[in-house]
Amino acid sequence: MKTLIINGSPRANHGNTQLFIDHFQSGLTQPLPVRYVLRENPTTLALEMNDYDTILLAMPLYIHAMPGIVMKLFEAMNPHPTNHKKIGFIVQAGFIESSTARYLENYLSSLAHYLNYTYLGTVIKGDAAACSILPHFFFGKLFKQLKALGAEYEKNESFDPNFVEKLGNPVYLSKFQVRLLESCLVKKLDQIGWNWNLKRNGCFENRFDQPFL
Repeated sequence: MKTLIINGSPRANHGNTQLFIDHFQSGLTQPLPVRYVLRENPTTLALEMNDYDTILLAMPLYIHAMPGIVMKLFEAMNPHPTNHKKIGFIVQAGFIESSTARYLENYLSSLAHYLNYTYLGTVIKGDAAACSILPHFFFGKLFKQLKALGAEYEKNESFDPNFVEKLGNPVYLSKFQVRLLESCLVKKLDQIGWNWNLKRNGCFENRFDQPFL
């Protein structure tokens, strides 16, 4: 069965989505082809996707919005005349709890049905914003889970529900986590990472600019 991985990130191969794809692929004995929505004409890519039996689309979720380039690709896709095609999704987001992306999961399930694809499910992983910023040893457990997800996909041509569940935890924040985050906001600890990035990119002094006002 021919599988194509599509990277739907506006950062193409520079970002968290690419890390997810790389570690998913590390569980495979044979690497799968990867296409980048950012570098493609959506209409052309949508047509060429018909040459594959299965599509795995990985993308970030920004606050509560999928990338516009992914939406353009979806709009270019037409229902397939047969129901022999499969599609699955991998979504990584910055929010800790995966519940913030559950509405998107419903949309993607409906999209698969509309396109006449068998829906393989949506893997949702929160708390992924720092994957490409912090040293990778911080995310050893996550990367092992993605590798195992890839190995199970190659074996069964589907997403293993056990790994989908593990990656999706926590679904909701605990009361302790909520209180901890609230205290971080009060003490402005949440600004440390942002300020470090602003200084690293030489724009700390311009952080309050309003160019579109």
